[in-house]
Amino acid sequence: MPLLETILIFVVLPLSITLNVLMRWYIKTSIDRFRLISEEVSEIFTMLDAYKEHLNSVYEMPTFYGDQTLQSLLDHSKEMVEYIKKYEEVYSFSQPDLEEQLLEASLEFEEYEEKETPPKE
Repeated sequence: MPLLETILIFVVLPLSITLNVLMRWYIKTSIDRFRLISEEVSEIFTMLDAYKEHLNSVYEMPTFYGDQTLQSLLDHSKEMVEYIKKYEEVYSFSQPDLEEQLLEASLEFEEYEEKETPPKE
């Protein structure tokens, strides 16, 4: 066996296999982390949207309608949601149906509010 073949078989091949296994492990780990982060961020978007809707429903109650403190809080919440939604595309890469989830969460929240809110007299 010539020297070049020996070097290729006993040095380069094991090194290549080892590097390929390590790269595969690293890529898999990175993708798993990204999915986890993406899922957590989507939960944050859902919670923020539900919070904004809840605050809006409280503001629209006759008792609190026109209250400047609640109006400021509502404006601040809207600004915060708009700011965070800038990053939505970055973190929703692995969840293309994030907007559907947000809409569904909003509808569920509205149904919950209708059940919990006593009828107006």
